[in-house]
Amino acid sequence: MKTFFNIVIITLLAASLSACNDFLDKEPISQITPDEYFNSETNANSAVIGMYRTMLNSFSFGQSIIIVPEFSAGHVSHASVYPEYENFRTNNIQVNNPWTNNMWQATYTTINAANNIIARVPEMPESSISTEKRQQFVGEAKFVRALNYFFLVRAFGAVPLKTTATTEEENIAIPRTPIDQVYQQIITDLQDAATLPDSYGDDATSKGRATSLAAKALLAKVQLYNGQITGDYSQAASLAQGVINSQRFTLIPDFASIWTTENTQESIFELQFDDQATNPLASVSNDNPSMLFYARGTTVYEKYAEGDKRRDFTVKFGSRDRYYIGKFPKASPATQNLPVIRIAEIFLIHAEAQARVDGTVSDAAYHSYQEVQKRAGLTPPPINSFGSIENFITAVQEEKERELMFEGEAWFDFCRTGLALDRMLVIKDPNYYLYPIPSSQIVLNGELTQNPGY
Repeated sequence: MKTFFNIVIITLLAASLSACNDFLDKEPISQITPDEYFNSETNANSAVIGMYRTMLNSFSFGQSIIIVPEFSAGHVSHASVYPEYENFRTNNIQVNNPWTNNMWQATYTTINAANNIIARVPEMPESSISTEKRQQFVGEAKFVRALNYFFLVRAFGAVPLKTTATTEEENIAIPRTPIDQVYQQIITDLQDAATLPDSYGDDATSKGRATSLAAKALLAKVQLYNGQITGDYSQAASLAQGVINSQRFTLIPDFASIWTTENTQESIFELQFDDQATNPLASVSNDNPSMLFYARGTTVYEKYAEGDKRRDFTVKFGSRDRYYIGKFPKASPATQNLPVIRIAEIFLIHAEAQARVDGTVSDAAYHSYQEVQKRAGLTPPPINSFGSIENFITAVQEEKERELMFEGEAWFDFCRTGLALDRMLVIKDPNYYLYPIPSSQIVLNGELTQNPGY
């Protein structure tokens, strides 16, 4: 039986062996075997670049992984009202929906690329690669593997946990791994990745590759979600506070510049697009003849208070009498970068986690919430106005929805906190917090079972 994993030949995606040192050099090379490929530091670096590049396509972070959760959150619509997209908004997702299958395959493609690096780089001869680069490349791969498993576990729940490279000869039927075990692997990978360098010498390289602080920031986010399982939010609070205290990142006064300028001090980890690898979502979500995705009515615009500096950049009224997504201004050519993790989210993660740890709306928790609101030009409500920790956490989630609008996050956060049941779900059934396991994957892997409700 053919494996359900999408086999990746890393070399098809990597940069040229003779390429310059530009991190995003994308000239393809001819297909060669992994044994032939992992034989020098230059080639291993190209494999790492190829791994990052797997996340740029339209089935991954280049489009689907961002826009599909925005349909689920009720934030966007499709110009042609395709049911394959609109069904996410109405909780009527079919098990053969092409986008769940596309995201599943794309994510496991990246995971397999990471697995290859994690397996092959340590086996390289000492003379072919420095100790520093060997550790770095493995750490980067663990960060990317964790990032992609984090999407899978939030989107599908228990998923097959594969931490070894898949070969073309394998016939694999892997059952779903319990959610808590998937989280433990993600946490382990990010703890290992936290030993990466803090930077690589320039903004584009440092923001485009995993760093120690990127790993700690993502781990803070993971621990916030894992807290729903363990009841322990202390790690999320501590890690978030550590990233904030590093002072390597800051809330940019001009909110729009996060997207109009690449690799700002706001950004912790940012996927790099350019004229060789364009952003698929940016090209079809702007106010141009190619626009497919746009903001859903006035419902998104009205989530922002008058005077909120984020509103008129995030949700713009366009030429077709529609509100469109403003966070992708570089659409022709579509060279728009994607900030995957930025410091504003870390402030809000800290606000919630610290409040949960303290059991009250403490000064520390309130301060982090207040910082994001102040940057938006708003006057935060007094600390004693929330009435309860539950009300404060709800306020933080609402703030995060506005701050991270069209970034693919609100749906998962509202499901985690239960707010989606009343705020986003059309069918009021918690089973629909998760997407269906793609039916085609169940056919390929007889060990897979379907999520309840589908």
